[in-house]
Amino acid sequence: MNIMPDSSSVIPNRSIAFDNADSDDAILEEYKKTCSIIFGKASHSQMRYLQATVELQHSLLNSCDSLLANQTRWLENTLAQRNEYHSIPTSSNLKPFIRSYTATVDMSMTMLSIVYDFTTSQIERYSKLINMLNKSYFSP
Repeated sequence: MNIMPDSSSVIPNRSIAFDNADSDDAILEEYKKTCSIIFGKASHSQMRYLQATVELQHSLLNSCDSLLANQTRWLENTLAQRNEYHSIPTSSNLKPFIRSYTATVDMSMTMLSIVYDFTTSQIERYSKLINMLNKSYFSP
């Protein structure tokens, strides 16, 4: 469910505004609005990213309990059926299976965390670059 409008409808096309400017003052006024363009587009993309992240977490949290309950019930039924067919109890492969499955889930979540960390690092690096450029070229 996407509640965010399309990015093209959020920010008007600035080239049209520049075309309509008929003096240097009007052109400079339009140029001053550039920051709102940058902020508007970045904010829109950021909100879409955050919304998608929250929806993913919501889906995972909602399904996790029922998924584990269904898997546990299936495993219990499978173990019960196996014990009915064998008069001699055999050692269970449940422990290695659960250990392997848990390790796989843990590895997947670790990879997802690495992606988040990498993205955060890139954003922080970009922010430092912007600050450095502002200090170098546009110092007060």
